[in-house]
Amino acid sequence: MSMMSKAIHDSAVSSKKAGGSFATQQNRRFDTTGLLRFARQVGELHSSISEIPAWEIHAYAQYCAAQGKATGTLANIFAAIRVTSRYAGRNIDAVCSNKELQLVRRVRKGTKRAMTPREIEALFVRAKRIDHGLTHMISLALHLGLRRKEALMCPPDLRMWLDALERGDSTISLMRGSKNARPRQVRVIESERAQTTESVRSALAYCREHNLELITGNGKTLKSAMNRLKALLRRAGVTGPTSFHSLRYTYALKSALELLEAGVPPYDVLVQLSESLGHGPTRAQMILGHYCQSIRDKFEGQISRYNVKDERRPPAELPRAAARQVAKRRHSALSGYPIGRAGPADDETALHGRTSVEKCLIKS
Repeated sequence: MSMMSKAIHDSAVSSKKAGGSFATQQNRRFDTTGLLRFARQVGELHSSISEIPAWEIHAYAQYCAAQGKATGTLANIFAAIRVTSRYAGRNIDAVCSNKELQLVRRVRKGTKRAMTPREIEALFVRAKRIDHGLTHMISLALHLGLRRKEALMCPPDLRMWLDALERGDSTISLMRGSKNARPRQVRVIESERAQTTESVRSALAYCREHNLELITGNGKTLKSAMNRLKALLRRAGVTGPTSFHSLRYTYALKSALELLEAGVPPYDVLVQLSESLGHGPTRAQMILGHYCQSIRDKFEGQISRYNVKDERRPPAELPRAAARQVAKRRHSALSGYPIGRAGPADDETALHGRTSVEKCLIKS
């Protein structure tokens, strides 16, 4: 095995130890491989990423910056390098921090924006001419703040959502298609409950006639469906500042305004909105800078990064992987359709050696 192969293998093993979704690990391996190729070019390649000297990482940072890589891309690359190196046995956080590498701090204000009523109306007109499944996806994303993949994979949950809306529930359960399959409760905008219910009902009727799918790819797989969706969105002009993600911005803006008008404290509005969008309760500043940028004046003097109270969740009773499997089983039971692949929590043998609390939660 060549030196390069050994180094790449070591990085892959370290990345797997660090954990994360398949896409996260794949991106981490891609970013560290760039450093290894640079090390080979300058004649300082080693069999492990932990043996690469700090000066070489600094040189690679300047090399990447000279190539014109975006600020966010640079931050992601060197975060991946630090994590991989740490799990390979060497902590370089102090000597190779973004500050030490002289990387410019990225401003995360968001490049998208909420759509205007006229833009939304025009979008529906274009979408209806292209594909009715796309029209339903746009409607669902507009009323529920779904990501593109979440809207594409939601058909098995539509019946469950419709039942919740007709019962008058204030939230709906979402897990299918979310990042890392994280479960969340999506808040229903009360002023648009009727439109949301009709949107879900129409999408459900369409899916029942199309094999429980909104968009079908040529290969009958999720990847081919996603590729076809991207092509349809380009044809509909859903790109740039008014891309599909802008529908999520529109939902967030309406939800925030409704909560503010109901008298909910501004900081609590951001926390609720963050959880509804799937970011957790600690991302209030990011929600303010991204989704509520156009109404930032309504939060002036109410929140700052220095006086925000700590909203960290208490330690979980189950390890993350086991808790995720429990959530999948519960979601599957509610929707009537399985979600993801069967995991250790579905196997009775996996219960061996767990505490009584864990066994009870997994079997529930």
